[in-house]
Amino acid sequence: MIGPNTPVNQVYLYSLQAGGIGAGLNNTDLQEAVSNKIWYDPVISSAGSKVIYCGEDPAISKYLSSDKNQRYLSLCRVFYSATNVPLGIIEVKKSFEAISNMIEGYQYSFSEKIYIFDSEGNMIYPVDDLSEGKQYYEAVMSQNAEDIDGDHIIYYNDAYLLAQTSDYTGFSTVVAVDQNQLLAPIRSYLFTNLGLLFFIMLSIIVLSFFIARFISRPLNRIYLNLKNFDITQDDSTEFFQVDTHITELNALYDAFLKMQNKVKLSINRELTLQQREMQARMLALQAQMNPHFLYNSLSTIQAMADEGMDRQIMDMCQSMSRILRYISSDKEQLVTVDQEIKYTIDFLKCMKARFDDDLIYNIVIPEELRNVRIPKLCLQLIVENSIKFMTKEKSPPWKINIKGSYNEQYWEIRVQDNGPGFQEDELRMLQEKIEQINQTGVLPNLELNGMGLMNIYIRLKLLYGGEHIFRLENADGPGGAIVTIGGWKENE
Repeated sequence: MIGPNTPVNQVYLYSLQAGGIGAGLNNTDLQEAVSNKIWYDPVISSAGSKVIYCGEDPAISKYLSSDKNQRYLSLCRVFYSATNVPLGIIEVKKSFEAISNMIEGYQYSFSEKIYIFDSEGNMIYPVDDLSEGKQYYEAVMSQNAEDIDGDHIIYYNDAYLLAQTSDYTGFSTVVAVDQNQLLAPIRSYLFTNLGLLFFIMLSIIVLSFFIARFISRPLNRIYLNLKNFDITQDDSTEFFQVDTHITELNALYDAFLKMQNKVKLSINRELTLQQREMQARMLALQAQMNPHFLYNSLSTIQAMADEGMDRQIMDMCQSMSRILRYISSDKEQLVTVDQEIKYTIDFLKCMKARFDDDLIYNIVIPEELRNVRIPKLCLQLIVENSIKFMTKEKSPPWKINIKGSYNEQYWEIRVQDNGPGFQEDELRMLQEKIEQINQTGVLPNLELNGMGLMNIYIRLKLLYGGEHIFRLENADGPGGAIVTIGGWKENE
């Protein structure tokens, strides 16, 4: 143990009773009981066989200047007397630095990583990569026993693993090679040897591209014209003249020009017919409201006459005249929310002339919503419907609240009363009618009684093409119906 080529760094001779002596870096007498050593039980149970252990020994390391030598390989075994009686334990220590230097001096071909584990599965090299090394060890140990040793390669977590267990020490060595590093030489070979072929193929592709472009340029011009063609009423997408320098293609393109003119004329006629059809439908639906309003108003006047409300009847007749002029005018199918609110207030005044303080209404419409255009008589019909059912089925006071909202995406107007609300079967019937209209596109026949809400829905659908808001619901708590209409801002 003296000289430049010391086979071991330290030898300890322990008595089984107490104490021991050391030779090498530490030549002091030992007072510690050997039974306190971590390897004591395995050594005693080995019955004279060797036990190899890797660990630290501060008693030796304090004689060294480098912290690298604090880990040692220890070979321990029991020694016996001539009569085969255990006398003590001998421990031979060798610095792990020699093994570390050997591994670190290895010429790596694929940047492989080497891990060493003792017989208990504890990693003894390296000491700074415990997590990854432990994962590799567990992957190896999970294989069949015959697959662990030898030339069997295990693939795990984008790495190839090769394991070997020493019969002498019981230590296991796991070599891990990253898949990318292992395949790097193959990729380099492919890139190097196929480079010329790739260049030739690229040259052929580029040459073919320019030849095809030169030949197909006239066809591309025609294709772009057809692709950008849109059926509009202006001339922004008219085909422009293209000279292909090929007689057959010129004839084909002339046919396309004639086809464009014929298609635009046909589409314009179709759009005109559709607009006139929608206008006729809107006028018909709006015309249905005239007798509907007149019928309800005459019923109200009759009730007021029975009660002797002559003065109120005169005021109501004047308001009715203004409302009838408004609803019977075919000049405009769409009106602003501000106009609709104005005539809705006239109608509410008519009703208030009859019901006096028993009818209470409140209207809140934001300024930015007042210029939005809606079908005529939408709000008035909803209010009329609310008053009809409130006064018939609920005792006063009767309340109507009209509230509008307007944001960046949509607008809506909500009409809420404190009446009995919608019956479940009534709501279901209305939803079924709406669903039928959405599925078939066929407008149902509307009778005079109960036609108001469906009339509003149909006109909103015709106006906004289905992109509208129409909700029927009951308010939380006892009674109260809520009708909400609206539209998305892009449809204004």
